Amino acid sequence: MFLTVFSKFLPVFLLFLLGNLFRIKSYVSENAVSELKKLVVNVFLPSLLFLSFSRTGIEPKHLIIVVIMFLVCTILLFIGRFFQKLLKVDSKYFYLLFTGFEAGMLGYSLFTVFYGTENVFKFAIIDLGQVTFVFFVLVGILLSIKEGRRSWNFKSMLYSFLKTPVIIAIFLGIIFQKTKLIDIFMKNILLSSILETIEMLSVMTVPFISLIIGYELKFQKENLSLSFKVVILRNVVLIVLGFLINYIVINKMLGLDNIFQRALITMFLLPPPFIIPLYIRDEDREDKVFISNTLALSTLFTMLIFLLMNILGGVTL
Repeated sequence: MFLTVFSKFLPVFLLFLLGNLFRIKSYVSENAVSELKKLVVNVFLPSLLFLSFSRTGIEPKHLIIVVIMFLVCTILLFIGRFFQKLLKVDSKYFYLLFTGFEAGMLGYSLFTVFYGTENVFKFAIIDLGQVTFVFFVLVGILLSIKEGRRSWNFKSMLYSFLKTPVIIAIFLGIIFQKTKLIDIFMKNILLSSILETIEMLSVMTVPFISLIIGYELKFQKENLSLSFKVVILRNVVLIVLGFLINYIVINKMLGLDNIFQRALITMFLLPPPFIIPLYIRDEDREDKVFISNTLALSTLFTMLIFLLMNILGGVTL
């Protein structure tokens, strides 16, 4: 079992190391990595999601998971507030690190490697609830802090959400599956070549994401102890929540298979969204270092626990 699981994880880990080597040796510039990120989030990952959703039927009960994930992310905000007061931390961003998940740049690659592209839609359904929260709540709070406002423009948030390539790909995939357009494309010689092109783009998702994460994985000495506390507290809370939701909702209420359960646990092991540093004010340097360290530590924790979880046979009920 150990060798089987480790053999799946090893290629991803080696790509992390290779990405880190690219940064240390300056083989690739930060600007180049930023451009690669655009390809991942705008082309490669949407291609993977389109194919996954176009080949799988979405059921009404899956919407319950979307709603629950949004509620969980909201509850995590208040849990973060509680720990901030308990630890007496003076930071505007501390509690925000307890909510949201980096599915796009980490979750999909790990989940795909272990559970296959045919199951990606299960992870994406869980992601849909949290990515909605990130766009409409988390980003709104971050913008309010950055710009000193007490409110944000809902229409602007909605527009940004709907024009996101990942969201467009999911909806297109569902439309193609429900209208049977995917069958027409698969049976037509010329149209099937379009699907083959999308397939070729989709397989680039995991290697490019792994290289990028490895490149950006770095620590600074300041505030490491506080970052460590956040990672431990966040993951203890999420692991407990993960077991409860898997048992009550995924297993008992909806009767979904164990891959859905593993998808939920995978999501809950992920670090906070990597977009958070993009909204930090330049003058908040101490917070930038703290957030950067927290994301880096959390990423390492994710990989370690995810590997152990799969060695033990996954977490199912």
